[in-house]
Amino acid sequence: MRRALVAAGVLAALASHADADAYLRIIAQKAPVHSGPGGGYREVAVAERGQVYTVVERATRDYWFKIELDDGTTGWILGDMVFPFEVGEDDHPGAFRRMGRAIKGAILGPSPVPYANVGLSASAGTLGGEGVFILRPSWIIDPYWALEGFGGLSPRSDKQVYLGGAAFVLRLSPGAVIGPYASIGLGAAHISPAATNFVDPRETLMALNAGGGLEITLKKQITVRLDARNWSLFNQNHASNAAEFSAGLAIFF
Repeated sequence: MRRALVAAGVLAALASHADADAYLRIIAQKAPVHSGPGGGYREVAVAERGQVYTVVERATRDYWFKIELDDGTTGWILGDMVFPFEVGEDDHPGAFRRMGRAIKGAILGPSPVPYANVGLSASAGTLGGEGVFILRPSWIIDPYWALEGFGGLSPRSDKQVYLGGAAFVLRLSPGAVIGPYASIGLGAAHISPAATNFVDPRETLMALNAGGGLEITLKKQITVRLDARNWSLFNQNHASNAAEFSAGLAIFF
């Protein structure tokens, strides 16, 4: 309680004397950011431990602070989950740090995943050295776990490979601007040979895939998705492996 009162006093002083010099560092593992100064307001973002935000103002009642988010919008956070500090004029970040701050402020924004229910991504890349196009709709169970479907096509000169199935996705750092994730899925691959292909049979194989990637959130909640995973196509007679490397865009609702 004493620590909270001291922090509140320091923050009040900082917020009243400077706009860009008063900051908060998140000390809780996860800290929800609300649209207003209270837990009953809509949750607009989730701050991660160690992240730093500029203090805009303090609420006239209770222990809430208005902060500026990475995309330029604002939200309210409970003071018990933060630690205040001040950056004085003698703080001179290096060129790379200044460049990183400029890039982050210009193009990156908070992830919409922690308060979304569904998502949809469209990716293009290679599968076993051939082109592939994949759609992945997802149901977000919680900020960490999602159930994701996949459906795709790998068009080739001698055959078409159709993919379909479902996967579990584990987000390792939900809410982060650059968020890694892991995935494992199971489905089917239907092989349809071209009319001139007399070697490959028309067949349907089991399709097991495992891997992961990154979600990079830009301004306006546009998310770039990068995937790398290994596919195993098999039946009782034979099996083959292929690596997928793809990139695309994802949206969340």
